[in-house]
Amino acid sequence: MSASPEQTDGYVLCQDCSHVEPYTSERHHGRENCPKCGGSFCGCNACSELARLALQFQEPSDEQEAGE
Repeated sequence: MSASPEQTDGYVLCQDCSHVEPYTSERHHGRENCPKCGGSFCGCNACSELARLALQFQEPSDEQEAGE
């Protein structure tokens, strides 16, 4: 079993804190802000790929480890 986050077709990347969320049109077009800092998301191809890389190298959080 892999501890890495589930991959989707695309991601959005917060332009302020680099938080990653799955792609939605609302997030990409600025109608939904980052839940961590309130910043704007970008879902262009470059940001989506950067977000995908960030998730691949992300260490599991304490919450994920406690659930195992």
